[in-house]
Amino acid sequence: MKRLVLSLAASAAAIALAPAANATICIGVAINGGAIANVGCDGGSGSVNYNTTTGGYFYNVGATGSPVLGLAQLLTNSINVQSQGGANALIDIYITQQGITTLNGGLLSTFTSNTMAGLTATLTSYYSAANALWGGTQLQTAVFTGPGTGGGGNALGTVTGPWSETVKYSLNFTGGNGSNFNGTANLTAVPEPATWGLMLLGFGAMGGMLRTRRRAPRVRFA
Repeated sequence: MKRLVLSLAASAAAIALAPAANATICIGVAINGGAIANVGCDGGSGSVNYNTTTGGYFYNVGATGSPVLGLAQLLTNSINVQSQGGANALIDIYITQQGITTLNGGLLSTFTSNTMAGLTATLTSYYSAANALWGGTQLQTAVFTGPGTGGGGNALGTVTGPWSETVKYSLNFTGGNGSNFNGTANLTAVPEPATWGLMLLGFGAMGGMLRTRRRAPRVRFA
């Protein structure tokens, strides 16, 4: 009976730690409220980058997605946009992770403005139970006029897949040549307390099984 309980707990932990399958990350760019152009997807590799100079602006936009405790995490990093002689413009950058299989808890949005000059930046997070590209239901938003942090958490409960999550950078350039923005945004799934308890039980069970296997047999001498 004890072995059965341990096996069930270990299986539950393994299920909780299963990766989000078939998730895809894409980057979209829109200028002055125009149509969103899909400038690249990861093709299932888990990482995508948009590095180019166009319209008088330099872009270096990267995104990496990874499973965390069986739930999704969307990391957006190396977000650099700089005016190199382009006209002042509103540049919207979207990063979406689609095809996430499950969610049982909430999403934590963390926004950071590292350096910026000559613009105002608004960072917003979304989730879509319909697996939409480039948006959905708004979660958190933060406005930056200089370096800082923002964001917050949203309890969503159980969301059956496929679903998607999106981070939007809305960069309103007004300072002309040399205006620039560098920042990051993270969307991290946070399991419900019951899920945490199940996983901790599974970890404990697996640890107990390993300790049991490592015990050396005792030999008695008459």
